Amino acid sequence: MNTRDVPAELTRLVWTLHRVLNQAGRPPAGEQVRPPAQVELLQLVRDEPGISVRDAAEALHMQPHNVSTLVTLLVRDGLLDRTPHPDDRRTAQLRPTRAMLGAGRQIDSNLHLGVANALADLPAESLDRISAALPDLWQLAEQLTPPRP
Repeated sequence: MNTRDVPAELTRLVWTLHRVLNQAGRPPAGEQVRPPAQVELLQLVRDEPGISVRDAAEALHMQPHNVSTLVTLLVRDGLLDRTPHPDDRRTAQLRPTRAMLGAGRQIDSNLHLGVANALADLPAESLDRISAALPDLWQLAEQLTPPRP
Protein backbone atom coordinates (compact mmCIF):
# COMPACT_ATOMS: atom_id res chain seq x y z
CA MET A 1 0.00 0.00 0.00
CA ASN A 2 1.21 3.48 -0.83
CA THR A 3 1.95 5.45 2.37
CA ARG A 4 -0.17 8.34 1.02
CA ASP A 5 -3.20 6.01 1.20
CA VAL A 6 -2.62 5.07 4.85
CA PRO A 7 -4.53 8.02 6.44
CA ALA A 8 -7.66 7.40 4.34
CA GLU A 9 -7.53 3.62 4.75
CA LEU A 10 -6.88 3.83 8.50
CA THR A 11 -9.73 6.32 8.95
CA ARG A 12 -12.12 4.01 7.05
CA LEU A 13 -10.96 1.05 9.11
CA VAL A 14 -11.41 2.85 12.43
CA TRP A 15 -14.92 4.01 11.50
CA THR A 16 -15.81 0.51 10.34
CA LEU A 17 -14.49 -1.04 13.56
CA HIS A 18 -16.38 1.58 15.57
CA ARG A 19 -19.64 0.80 13.75
CA VAL A 20 -19.21 -2.99 14.02
CA LEU A 21 -18.30 -2.84 17.72
CA ASN A 22 -21.15 -0.44 18.40
CA GLN A 23 -23.59 -2.85 16.74
CA ALA A 24 -22.11 -5.81 18.63
CA GLY A 25 -22.22 -3.94 21.93
CA ARG A 26 -25.96 -4.04 22.30
CA PRO A 27 -27.20 -3.38 25.81
CA PRO A 28 -28.43 -6.21 28.03
CA ALA A 29 -32.05 -7.31 27.70
CA GLY A 30 -34.44 -4.68 28.95
CA GLU A 31 -32.02 -1.79 28.36
CA GLN A 32 -32.44 0.67 25.54
CA VAL A 33 -29.83 1.44 22.91
CA ARG A 34 -28.21 4.73 23.88
CA PRO A 35 -27.08 7.48 21.51
CA PRO A 36 -23.29 7.66 21.07
CA ALA A 37 -22.99 10.85 23.16
CA GLN A 38 -24.62 9.13 26.13
CA VAL A 39 -22.40 6.06 25.71
CA GLU A 40 -19.28 8.24 25.57
CA LEU A 41 -20.32 10.07 28.74
CA LEU A 42 -21.07 6.79 30.54
CA GLN A 43 -17.67 5.39 29.52
CA LEU A 44 -15.93 8.56 30.70
CA VAL A 45 -17.68 8.50 34.09
CA ARG A 46 -16.90 4.80 34.45
CA ASP A 47 -13.22 5.54 33.79
CA GLU A 48 -13.13 8.74 35.87
CA PRO A 49 -15.69 8.45 38.69
CA GLY A 50 -16.21 11.78 40.44
CA ILE A 51 -15.60 13.83 37.29
CA SER A 52 -17.50 17.11 37.13
CA VAL A 53 -19.89 18.08 34.36
CA ARG A 54 -17.49 20.82 33.25
CA ASP A 55 -14.52 18.43 33.12
CA ALA A 56 -16.63 15.84 31.31
CA ALA A 57 -17.66 18.45 28.74
CA GLU A 58 -14.04 19.42 28.24
CA ALA A 59 -12.91 15.79 27.87
CA LEU A 60 -15.70 15.08 25.36
CA HIS A 61 -15.27 18.39 23.50
CA MET A 62 -18.90 19.30 24.18
CA GLN A 63 -20.68 22.29 25.65
CA PRO A 64 -21.30 21.97 29.43
CA HIS A 65 -25.02 22.64 28.88
CA ASN A 66 -25.26 19.66 26.49
CA VAL A 67 -23.43 17.38 28.94
CA SER A 68 -25.70 18.60 31.73
CA THR A 69 -28.72 17.58 29.63
CA LEU A 70 -27.21 14.13 29.06
CA VAL A 71 -26.49 13.80 32.77
CA THR A 72 -30.10 14.64 33.63
CA LEU A 73 -31.33 11.86 31.30
CA LEU A 74 -28.82 9.32 32.61
CA VAL A 75 -29.59 10.16 36.25
CA ARG A 76 -33.30 9.78 35.48
CA ASP A 77 -32.62 6.37 33.92
CA GLY A 78 -30.62 5.23 36.96
CA LEU A 79 -27.25 4.98 35.22
CA LEU A 80 -25.47 7.95 36.84
CA ASP A 81 -25.44 9.49 40.30
CA ARG A 82 -24.92 13.24 40.56
CA THR A 83 -23.75 14.39 43.99
CA PRO A 84 -22.43 17.74 45.24
CA HIS A 85 -18.66 18.04 45.47
CA PRO A 86 -17.68 17.99 49.17
CA ASP A 87 -15.48 21.10 48.79
CA ASP A 88 -17.70 23.08 46.42
CA ARG A 89 -21.45 22.50 46.66
CA ARG A 90 -21.96 24.34 43.34
CA THR A 91 -20.06 21.60 41.49
CA ALA A 92 -21.55 18.15 40.96
CA GLN A 93 -19.57 14.93 40.83
CA LEU A 94 -20.70 12.18 38.48
CA ARG A 95 -20.48 8.53 39.44
CA PRO A 96 -21.69 5.35 37.76
CA THR A 97 -24.50 3.44 39.45
CA ARG A 98 -24.41 -0.30 40.10
CA ALA A 99 -26.89 -0.76 37.25
CA MET A 100 -24.58 1.05 34.84
CA LEU A 101 -21.51 -0.85 36.00
CA GLY A 102 -23.30 -4.18 35.66
CA ALA A 103 -24.56 -3.41 32.17
CA GLY A 104 -21.13 -2.10 31.19
CA ARG A 105 -19.41 -5.27 32.40
CA GLN A 106 -21.85 -7.41 30.44
CA ILE A 107 -21.38 -5.37 27.26
CA ASP A 108 -17.57 -5.35 27.65
CA SER A 109 -17.55 -9.09 28.28
CA ASN A 110 -19.64 -9.75 25.17
CA LEU A 111 -17.47 -7.44 23.06
CA HIS A 112 -14.21 -8.93 24.33
CA LEU A 113 -15.50 -12.45 23.66
CA GLY A 114 -16.59 -11.45 20.15
CA VAL A 115 -13.22 -9.88 19.36
CA ALA A 116 -11.36 -12.84 20.90
CA ASN A 117 -13.37 -15.27 18.75
CA ALA A 118 -12.74 -13.22 15.61
CA LEU A 119 -9.02 -13.02 16.36
CA ALA A 120 -8.90 -16.79 16.97
CA ASP A 121 -10.24 -17.34 13.44
CA LEU A 122 -7.37 -15.35 11.90
CA PRO A 123 -4.05 -16.89 10.93
CA ALA A 124 -1.39 -16.69 13.67
CA GLU A 125 0.64 -14.27 11.53
CA SER A 126 -2.29 -11.85 11.40
CA LEU A 127 -2.69 -11.93 15.17
CA ASP A 128 1.06 -11.29 15.56
CA ARG A 129 0.89 -8.26 13.23
CA ILE A 130 -2.19 -6.87 14.98
CA SER A 131 -0.53 -7.33 18.38
CA ALA A 132 2.64 -5.66 17.18
CA ALA A 133 0.68 -2.68 15.82
CA LEU A 134 -1.23 -1.97 19.06
CA PRO A 135 1.45 0.21 20.74
CA ASP A 136 1.77 2.32 17.60
CA LEU A 137 -2.00 2.68 17.31
CA TRP A 138 -2.21 3.85 20.94
CA GLN A 139 0.57 6.35 20.22
CA LEU A 140 -1.37 7.56 17.16
CA ALA A 141 -4.48 8.02 19.33
CA GLU A 142 -2.44 10.14 21.74
CA GLN A 143 -1.10 12.24 18.86
CA LEU A 144 -4.64 12.83 17.59
CA THR A 145 -6.01 13.81 20.99
CA PRO A 146 -6.41 17.59 21.12
CA PRO A 147 -4.55 19.24 24.00
CA ARG A 148 -6.65 20.39 26.92
CA PRO A 149 -6.68 24.15 27.38
